[in-house]
Amino acid sequence: MLHSAGFQVLALPSPIGATQAIVRHQVRVVVLDVFMPTIRGDRLLTLFRKNQRLGQLSVILMSGHSERELEQLKLEVQADAVLSKRHLDRLPALVKRLAGKER
Repeated sequence: MLHSAGFQVLALPSPIGATQAIVRHQVRVVVLDVFMPTIRGDRLLTLFRKNQRLGQLSVILMSGHSERELEQLKLEVQADAVLSKRHLDRLPALVKRLAGKER
């Protein structure tokens, strides 16, 4: 979906090594599923926010949770945006908006 919208995409099979990959490839926007293997996406985002090199990274949290639950989670972990899996068609526009924004 993001490839076809013209974005360069770096997909990782698991969150292990995400920090190194983000820094190495100078990633500007990260999309995290709340429910990932090994560590939840919201917990990984909390770690990103504590890391000097990743604290300013734009992050979208994605889940099948209700919009209300996602908005609450967004506030709790300082996500830049949240997206329900029911609205994946909105992802390219959301990434484009965040990629052009200074955090």
